[in-house]
Amino acid sequence: MPRTIEHIVDMHRIAQDRKAKGQPVWDRKVNLAGIFHNDTMTFTERRDAIVRVLRASAWLKERADRDACGGLGEIVDNLADAEDAEEFDGWWDELYDEADYDRVWIATS
Repeated sequence: MPRTIEHIVDMHRIAQDRKAKGQPVWDRKVNLAGIFHNDTMTFTERRDAIVRVLRASAWLKERADRDACGGLGEIVDNLADAEDAEEFDGWWDELYDEADYDRVWIATS
């Protein structure tokens, strides 16, 4: 699910619709702020800590119930298997797009 103009416009529309209904823009938050830019950790330590938080999140558990064929769980599994930052970043973009659609704010700072 690449980040395209259409995706950005769609996410803006969803956020505006939620605001108009008196709902918060985001339904939940996954807090990775203490991990994501922690330069005292190696890439592997950061990757593993991020994956642990994601796997423990209510978001992932909720999605597991409706993702019969992979979906979010598969993306997180691929993050866990990423061998370098470039591979991780590719899967991270996929995760971020899923979070947009599910109205999950992933805090990284």
